[in-house]
Amino acid sequence: MNQHSRSGRRLAARAAWIALGGVLAAGLVASVTSPAHANPPDTTVTVNLAQTVKAPTHAGAGFLYGLTQDGSGPADNLLQPLQPTLFRGGGAGISGNGWIGDNYTAGPGYRARMTSALSQARRVGTSPYNARYDLLLSDVYTPGFDAPPGTVYPCDNGNCTNWIAFIDQAVADVQASGLTNVAYDIWNEPDGTSFWPRGVNTTQYFQMWDTAVREIRRLAPSAVIVGPSYSGYNHTLLDQFLGRTKTDGTLPTVLNWHFGTDPVTDSQDAASLVSAHGISPLPQSVNEYLFNEQQTAGTTAWWLSRFAQSNVATAAHAIWNTCCFAGTLDDVLAGSGSNAAPTGQWWTYRAYAGLTGNLVSTTSGNRAIAAAAATDQTTAQANILIGNNSNQTGTTTITVNGFSSVPWLTSSGKVHATLRRIPDSTPLSLPVTVSDADVTINGGSISLPATFQAGADAYWLVLSPNGVALPGTGSGPVIVDANVTGTGPGQFQYDANWGVTSGVPDMYLGTANWSHVAGATATFRFSGTQVALRAVRDVDQGIMTVSVDGGPAQRVDNYAPARNASGVVWTSAVLASGSHTITIVNTGTKNSTSSGINIALDRADITAASQVIVDSNETGTGNLQFDYDAAWGLTPRIPDMYAGTANHSNTGAATARFRFTGTQVALHAVRDVDQGIMTVSVDGGTAQRVDNYASTRNASGVVWTSAALTSGAHTITIVNTGTKNSASSGFNIALDRADIT
Repeated sequence: MNQHSRSGRRLAARAAWIALGGVLAAGLVASVTSPAHANPPDTTVTVNLAQTVKAPTHAGAGFLYGLTQDGSGPADNLLQPLQPTLFRGGGAGISGNGWIGDNYTAGPGYRARMTSALSQARRVGTSPYNARYDLLLSDVYTPGFDAPPGTVYPCDNGNCTNWIAFIDQAVADVQASGLTNVAYDIWNEPDGTSFWPRGVNTTQYFQMWDTAVREIRRLAPSAVIVGPSYSGYNHTLLDQFLGRTKTDGTLPTVLNWHFGTDPVTDSQDAASLVSAHGISPLPQSVNEYLFNEQQTAGTTAWWLSRFAQSNVATAAHAIWNTCCFAGTLDDVLAGSGSNAAPTGQWWTYRAYAGLTGNLVSTTSGNRAIAAAAATDQTTAQANILIGNNSNQTGTTTITVNGFSSVPWLTSSGKVHATLRRIPDSTPLSLPVTVSDADVTINGGSISLPATFQAGADAYWLVLSPNGVALPGTGSGPVIVDANVTGTGPGQFQYDANWGVTSGVPDMYLGTANWSHVAGATATFRFSGTQVALRAVRDVDQGIMTVSVDGGPAQRVDNYAPARNASGVVWTSAVLASGSHTITIVNTGTKNSTSSGINIALDRADITAASQVIVDSNETGTGNLQFDYDAAWGLTPRIPDMYAGTANHSNTGAATARFRFTGTQVALHAVRDVDQGIMTVSVDGGTAQRVDNYASTRNASGVVWTSAALTSGAHTITIVNTGTKNSASSGFNIALDRADIT
């Protein structure tokens, strides 16, 4: 399912479930709507590092309609870390109604949809993506749910003439584009939904399918064709499809379907059907998965873990809320354009991308909990992703064994284990670090507890000999490609004398922003304490200057006798924590040995101010923990709070304490029309009154910041005074998180 009407989508999905005789429907409903368990059974996930399974395919790292109309968004720094392998689209949602809106010709409506699809395919078809793009021909042909009355569908009344003309035009346009990553997805969900109202597996459907396949293969013999794109995994329909298309000689290159109940069992069943028909194995794809209710960090991690264990080669996240050109990967990003930011789901995909090298065996004591794991000696890491598809809370024990087979992962009988909880929060700047320490290996094994504080959580465990920084966070440099442009923080801004070249294989994201004009100026704005600039050094490079915050310009000579396209050419001094701007100017001069005055920028590496974020639901009496008296309660799954949880009290004198080690702390809490007044004190000092009333809600803003403290252990005490602003309707205090520096 993919376009336009949300109510129509749900009706279509319901019809598909009914068509499956209720068996699949029951499984789907169970996986989507199971409530959180009041007293959940604890379970164990076991990872065997000694049992290698296969190389990761990153199946599931794909998106339907996730890009902007021209394919330029989201920015590479938000898309590339997810290592997507599949995109799917066809211009759905663009006005003009495609081929049928142009009276069944290639008019402006058709052109707009095809241009959009090919632009998106071009963006993702080269390094660093090299992803397949499934061109939805039915999107280019018809507006789907919104098809007007009287629409002529392919091969109506046995007449396929216009359908052939459409196929010829589409293939010609793909060939003219020069793109080699485009696959043909002939018709979306032809099994009783509004996309194909001519009946499931009817004579007309197979006439339409056979005609398209034969014509595509006549014009492009090596073309990849995917299908049948049923709206769910359906054994009976797929059996019929394989039998008929084998007989007709029109089998697809890639066998695909949508959703299903479990990628592992669905994949096994599909492979059995293929074998039963005497067909050589076909690559498998699930080019839509995740219903709207399933789009949480935990459920996404469950599906990705199961995809990793299956024989499905590619799969794409479905679209529900932002069809079709928001460029947010359907809310995997919060906000759009320059305001886009990661969410819990984004971090789940980022953790999944970390599964490199070789997948290893994982087992779970509970079907609702799934894990995928990989070891990679080149990075000296093992990454483990754990998901949850039933809102189950409670503790899952992660047991990892087989360390004797990976001696490179250990040091002096220990392994460094960094366990991070990925809450289903929007946005989510960083996962929550639960533990980060050396763990002694006993009997070739270690065990760590992962407590699902909310059923929508995911967990990410990284094992290494000496610890590893979280990519793109304050524990390592924040990397910004030079082609991330704009006027905001973390963006480069260029004057008219700069150009961009893509497809440069030895540069960070394959792009070079360059100038060979004297006086050409670029600026880069960032927040942090230091920045390093990377640029090309080569035989034809010139001299530039770099200045910080309008200070003195430093000359940087980028000439080198041998090429280094991505090395550091300049590093700032250590700066005060805060916002800064560097200015880069092409001087128009060069080293006497250089053959040119080119300046080509690659990226910037920012050292962010060190900060630890602690959710208010991290409880206990130790360091980086909140300690509440009996007058406090907890509410989970609040979408506008940091980890989806609020610790709250409406009782006078209710007291909470937070212990930390650092030099400053900032407290986030709800400000709203029903919030009261609290006091905050540090280390038993003077209590400061904080009024949390506000006329409009802000659930996660900073309400109080300490003064600079001596480095060391400190305790803040928060007390509900039982008083309120006269404009407030209540005495509530609701804590969100603490930020420590």
